[in-house]
Amino acid sequence: MRNFFYAVVFISLIGFGSFSVLKSQAQEVGSYKLQVASYPYQISEIKPSGGKNTISGVSSSIDPIKIIPDLKVAYYPEDKISTFPDPKLGFGSTIKIERAPVISVRDGKRSKQYRSWMITAGELFTEKGIEIGTDDKVSVSLGAQIFDGSTVSITRVAITNVVDTRPIDFAVQEKEDSNLDYGKKRVDSGIKGEKKLTYRVTREDGDEVSRVLLTTEITKQPKTQINYTGTKVTVLSSVRGTATIGPKQCSVVSANYKAGTLVRITNSANGVKVFGTVDCTWGTATAPPGIVLDLSMSVLSSLKWNGLGAGPSVLVEEIKR
Repeated sequence: MRNFFYAVVFISLIGFGSFSVLKSQAQEVGSYKLQVASYPYQISEIKPSGGKNTISGVSSSIDPIKIIPDLKVAYYPEDKISTFPDPKLGFGSTIKIERAPVISVRDGKRSKQYRSWMITAGELFTEKGIEIGTDDKVSVSLGAQIFDGSTVSITRVAITNVVDTRPIDFAVQEKEDSNLDYGKKRVDSGIKGEKKLTYRVTREDGDEVSRVLLTTEITKQPKTQINYTGTKVTVLSSVRGTATIGPKQCSVVSANYKAGTLVRITNSANGVKVFGTVDCTWGTATAPPGIVLDLSMSVLSSLKWNGLGAGPSVLVEEIKR
């Protein structure tokens, strides 16, 4: 009975056309030639869509995993392979390859194709070791069915708390210092403070999509900067006389003090005082008798001069800087 089966198998191989005659290959070992048998094979490729493709060829192997590449046919571990008759019988055989469906998965910013017989997206992820985080987004439900040519997208979501440290500008305050000579400046420098901002940051596939402020904490108080201006008046010398209207290009023209001298001018009629700096002098000219200053109209206005006569009677004091 077994011999009858082998005879049937042998007769069926005749239908392979060009492979009806067993071929042999010669390999030379030293001075001897060894005859290596080559067997006729026919590969029937069945695509996931149902389409079929037939490839014929010969191979000296009896292992289907080796026969398939010998016939220049691609092989993937997920494919299903069956043979008839068994290649080990040495007659050749038909090898059927059922191609596994191909599923495209875009995982974050990377794309990859997977071959699988799994029915749902969740089963595919489990089979391929694709982990889905609690906050990750999947384009389909885990129970959704997948087919050859399906595409599944996974958006990787990362939610973290981010601490941002920022400086706090200091305030500036102006103060007078009665112990500092009039007009002098002294600065008590300010120091910037610091605050800590805690945000909840959401990133999708590595790109930030939202930032929500959770808390603000001042970790270092700023120190106010104080600008002191001296108000201490030390009179070095003085002179009395009349202040008249001076040239437009000068504010304070002195007959007694050099340019750059700080002076306090007091209107003798009303006691109004103003401070000014000598910006012009009489030079080599001699001031008219009794005239100690020429003043601009703005300075005379500050002294509340009533406009009568040549000008107000004033006390001019040289002030220490």
